[in-house]
Amino acid sequence: MLDVYWLLCVCIRTIEHADNTETLTQLAAILAKHFADPRIVGTDIKDSLMQALASYVCYPQSLRAVERIPEEQRVAMMRNLLAPYEQRPWAQTNWILVRLWRGCGFGYRYTRLPHLLKTKPEDANLPSLQKPCPSLLLQGHMAELLSVDKDMAASFLNSVLNQLNWAFSEFIGMIQEIQQAAERPERNFVDTRQLKVCATCFDLSVSLLRVLEMTVTLVPEIFLDWTRPSAELLLRRLAQLLNQVLNRVTAEKNLFDRVVNLRLPGLESVDHYPILVAVTGILVRILVDGDRQGISRAASVLLSDPCFQLHSIQHLLGEGGGDPSAVSATASRARPVVGSLGSGVAPVIPSAAAVERKHFSLHPTSEEDLCPICYAHSISAVFKPCSHKSCKACINQHLMNNKDCFFCKATITGVEDYSKPAAS
Repeated sequence: MLDVYWLLCVCIRTIEHADNTETLTQLAAILAKHFADPRIVGTDIKDSLMQALASYVCYPQSLRAVERIPEEQRVAMMRNLLAPYEQRPWAQTNWILVRLWRGCGFGYRYTRLPHLLKTKPEDANLPSLQKPCPSLLLQGHMAELLSVDKDMAASFLNSVLNQLNWAFSEFIGMIQEIQQAAERPERNFVDTRQLKVCATCFDLSVSLLRVLEMTVTLVPEIFLDWTRPSAELLLRRLAQLLNQVLNRVTAEKNLFDRVVNLRLPGLESVDHYPILVAVTGILVRILVDGDRQGISRAASVLLSDPCFQLHSIQHLLGEGGGDPSAVSATASRARPVVGSLGSGVAPVIPSAAAVERKHFSLHPTSEEDLCPICYAHSISAVFKPCSHKSCKACINQHLMNNKDCFFCKATITGVEDYSKPAAS
């Protein structure tokens, strides 16, 4: 086993320059067979196997070697990659899936982060990101597996949605701490390690959104064919998370804007562009490229979600109201890219406005008064006996399946109306 470990370490360092096709293919077969082998329990060995496979999908020559291994091994490898993310190191697995997709997603063919080229032109001389080399063959295996095995598809997507909810929530919590530190008179910023963790949570959120974009593009029926078990529930969960992300990123003068504009070292990748184009890729697929019935279902679920805010869609289309000078420079740079939603989404705007006027308040008074669950509506309910708060829509939906408080896990015995005390 130590010999295998040494071989894999050498492979990771030399794979970019390898020119022996047969050797690459043989090693690809070993990785495909053993990277998820339950008999391998050594952490170092498992990590090396995963890193070697991740290295293989980075470069065209080695990726083609993976495509040359027997079909049975390729399918088994993809099945292991699509196992639920819980209770295993999922970030590297998710990154491998992203590499198989990069080059096919919406606005996902760049080799340099576009938002940095304008704000930091000196980065133009830095080494570029690896060029996209998607694998249509492995994407096809993924589509077939998720289409045929409905239980596996539901488990996989539930785990991706769970991890996205966690990663984005952690990211929001961290930028709140960063903003609070920036507002102190002594300007005592958080340490470098915390900035790195914050950027990692953001990158994880973007990569999870890209895997969702990949899935909804390859197998849209998982969300839109409601004869499949869990399809409607998955679509509603997807809509809720997309709305929460959009609400946080597109609101004018919001927390996200303020932290991005601080331009802190270590947070260079945190910007509107990467996350907005990932969300837009999903919206384009379910609202523009699908069949009529699928588009109708997706639009209905998106608009009826308690977190829906009209201004978020208008922002993506470059049609946001208000004072244009109030929109940050970084936010405005993202608009022309995602504006290609265009005429396909524009017809749903009138009905969206009607839904929002009928059911939801448009503008909470301040960010501190927003529901801490959906970040879309004002706090309007207080739980008994623990006195935690949220909006009515979130707590009503939560109580349909769970009686425990979001925050402290105390059993909720009642919900009362809440209104903010008048300022003295």
